[in-house]
Amino acid sequence: MKNKILAVLAGAMLVSSVGFAAPITDVQEGQTSIGYNHYNLNHDVTNDSFNLEHGISAKFILGIERNTADLETTDLYAQYKLDPNIRLIAGNRDFDNGSGKFFYGLGALTNLAPNLDGDLSVTASSNYTEWQAGVNYKLDGQTALHLGYKSYDQDGLPTFDGIGFGINHKF
Repeated sequence: MKNKILAVLAGAMLVSSVGFAAPITDVQEGQTSIGYNHYNLNHDVTNDSFNLEHGISAKFILGIERNTADLETTDLYAQYKLDPNIRLIAGNRDFDNGSGKFFYGLGALTNLAPNLDGDLSVTASSNYTEWQAGVNYKLDGQTALHLGYKSYDQDGLPTFDGIGFGINHKF
């Protein structure tokens, strides 16, 4: 199963180019997750993001994320669980200049070891693509630390990529 997930996501990354999206987390029906992530990207850009997700059913997660960087964005999105490990992602990214873009993508979450999950996602729109990969270390059943890498490529801009860290809490 893990090989299938990696093959699907690698293929998706090859055919799409990748905005700042929240790491994939394990949110179940009726659960809410709140998170914070900080990335140090190249070109002297830092990215801080705050996200809130809620499992509205066994298959659907709704979320909102606010990113602060040189260009601030707010994402409203939904994730559909194809199975417990693979998700389809769709949403709208509003830029601080008033424009908005529909985006779509794939995400995966898999257990790597006790208390350690790996996540990988690719999202794209008509003028940008983003991918990120990371690990989530579960401190307990509700709180996890995240360490990851992200890359953002938008038409007419340099590629922004770098390493970051974060925390999320489910209730």
